[in-house]
Amino acid sequence: MSNIETSHNVKMIFQAEEGSLSGGYISTSLSGFSGKGYVTGLLNEGDSLEVKADIPNDGQYKLLIRLASMEGEKRNFLYIDGDCYGQFISEKTDSFEELEICTLFFTKGLHTIKIVKDWGGVDIDCFMITSTTPTNHYTPTFQLVNKDSSAGAKKLMNFFREIYGQKIITGQHTAAAHGPELDHIKKVTGKLPALRGFDLLSYSFMTDTEEPTDHKLIEIEENKGSIESAIEWSTRFNGIVTFCWHWYAPTGGKDKTFYTENTQFDLNKALIPGTTEYEALLSDMDEIALQLKKLKDANVPVLWRPLHEADGGWFWWGASGPEAYKSLYKWMFERFTKEHQLNNLIWVWNAPNKEWYPGDDYVDIAGVDTYVPNGEYGPLKCPFDHLQALINNQKPIALTENGPIPDPEKLIKSRTPWLWYMPWYGDFVFNGLSTSEEQLKKVYDHPYCLTLEDLQSVSLKES
Repeated sequence: MSNIETSHNVKMIFQAEEGSLSGGYISTSLSGFSGKGYVTGLLNEGDSLEVKADIPNDGQYKLLIRLASMEGEKRNFLYIDGDCYGQFISEKTDSFEELEICTLFFTKGLHTIKIVKDWGGVDIDCFMITSTTPTNHYTPTFQLVNKDSSAGAKKLMNFFREIYGQKIITGQHTAAAHGPELDHIKKVTGKLPALRGFDLLSYSFMTDTEEPTDHKLIEIEENKGSIESAIEWSTRFNGIVTFCWHWYAPTGGKDKTFYTENTQFDLNKALIPGTTEYEALLSDMDEIALQLKKLKDANVPVLWRPLHEADGGWFWWGASGPEAYKSLYKWMFERFTKEHQLNNLIWVWNAPNKEWYPGDDYVDIAGVDTYVPNGEYGPLKCPFDHLQALINNQKPIALTENGPIPDPEKLIKSRTPWLWYMPWYGDFVFNGLSTSEEQLKKVYDHPYCLTLEDLQSVSLKES
């Protein structure tokens, strides 16, 4: 380790080849490394590299990794002092480059930094830790982008402004309208989440597909009635509602046609007026708008998360690249807000990649879907900081899908102010592997976490 000090700055460098390896090896074959070699070969499950960092003073620091990713985009997990800080993404490089990972709040003394293979394959030269001025995470704009937003949407957004960085909203996705996950949470904790996630997957026109699996048929059937359940969640229980849409391809395919591999639907053709694809896509959008209007008529504000995870490419709305996706997103925004006057929608953008950002005028909240190994309750600061930098701290940030629930004490300590969290449904809840029952109780009992019970004294609806 070497230190470079200026009057107000400390830069520490920790060579990867001096760390502890589990799997992988030290190499010198790639030119441009800074020490005596670099670490490569972290390719198998559980492979890891750990270095120890002796921090001279309490404070905020930036963590950078000098690495090479010659084979394209890779994703690996970062652990700080044993806590999972989530995935960091390295784009393709032609040589060693510095990649800023996240900000860290270190106390004076010895700390551990560990990289664990996920979609591994990066070559790691060294770690760099630089002292930096503390960042104010709590000052994004909470101004809704739809100038005609309903009073209920404005009231909900103002509530978010009041709690951001002070509390986190407990959430749970429920793919089935009856929400069996809620029964489990109630049984274990005695409480319910403040935010309930719904899906519109059974509401597209083309849900009858070729070669349907039993799982697909059951999922469609159980999803029916989600609109009515969402209205009840809001109007009867004073809960918060969010919707995504696993959009069955408008021209069909096999089994679950929201997956790119199961449909021939071409978004580029669908963006051309007059084509069969265009008419089918528009028909679907208008049908979903009619469903969302039922929530509007019931004065239910909706956290609307359309076209999620587009940057991954596994859904057809992302398979044609960022430009086609952004055109569809903006088209939906304009049609829903102007043609259908769905002023109860709060727009949650969920494709956290710079090339895929539709612009500040189309986004109210930025969200990221990220999963870590079972039982890891770290703050997931890597994806938070990545998204915050991408949107220049202009929008509040939510954990729109996750596996294990981050520990509230670790969120506070690391200063990672997720607006809400939202575990996926089914086995991510029931078997206690993703989040143990003990941890679930801790979360729902913690004063940092807002539950449905905490909302009973809060006015979130139109007067």
